[in-house]
This record gives sequence, structure tokens and C-alpha cells, in this order.
Amino acid sequence: MKDRSSEQFKKATTCLNYNLRRTARLVTQYYDRALRPAGIRTGQFNLMIPVALRGALSITELADVLGMERSALARNLRPLERKGWVSVSVGTDRRARIVRLTRNGQQLLRTVYPMWERAQTDLSRALTRSDLRGLLTGLRAAATAVRADD
Repeated sequence: MKDRSSEQFKKATTCLNYNLRRTARLVTQYYDRALRPAGIRTGQFNLMIPVALRGALSITELADVLGMERSALARNLRPLERKGWVSVSVGTDRRARIVRLTRNGQQLLRTVYPMWERAQTDLSRALTRSDLRGLLTGLRAAATAVRADD
């Protein structure tokens, strides 16, 4: 397929989405390996951290913090509920669902945090401090730009 479209398609490998998703998959696999001994996956850890920081969040608030659709978040919370790491209860407004960490969830995060911190430190060493700062700044700017389009 050595025609003009080959050259056009090659340009697609410079796509921000392509590169973000590829890197995200690889980085997720890296963190998953680091957290595996505790029986938790990176995505689960990332869902629990905002709840740990805030104490309780509505599903709508948590979805907004994570940049997720509410229905996808609800599906992702179910395994955490089954494992006893979070509870989801009815809020004062009967339509709202409130997510809280359980004692087991709090203990799990205390156990997992040093594993995450080692992985974070090791992976961060692959970048200069300036590169890491620039990467995080760029990711935040991209997130802000796409949210502005909503």
C-alpha cells in the first residue's frame, strides 16, 4: 500500500490521542504490575484516591474529577463495592449516590501507597524534572482544552 494514503496514515502516528492512549496503556501495565501483590489494579487505586482525599463524593462529582462518564464510573465502582473497599449509598437528595471508602478501603490504600510510591519514583526517574513538569503541565492543558469544548 505504497501510495499517497500511506504517507497520510503515517502522519496519524503523530496524533496526540494515539500517543496518549499507547503511553497510557503501557504506563497502566507498569503500575498494575507494581500494585499486583496487594490485589488492586491501577484504575481501582485511581478511583479510590479522590474519595480518600475528600471523604465522600457523589458519583457525579467523582466522575467529573476523574473525567469519566457517570455510567462508566458506576460500573467501575461495583467491583470495589463487592470487595468491600467502597460503599455507595443514597445521599440526602434521594437521586444522588455518595461514594465513601470503607475501613477496608482505607487500610488497602495505606498498604498500597508505598508500592505506588516506588513505581512513581522509578518511572519518574526516566524523565528529567523539567520533562516531568512539562509533561504534567501539557496533560493538564490538554484536559482543560477538551473540557472547554464540552
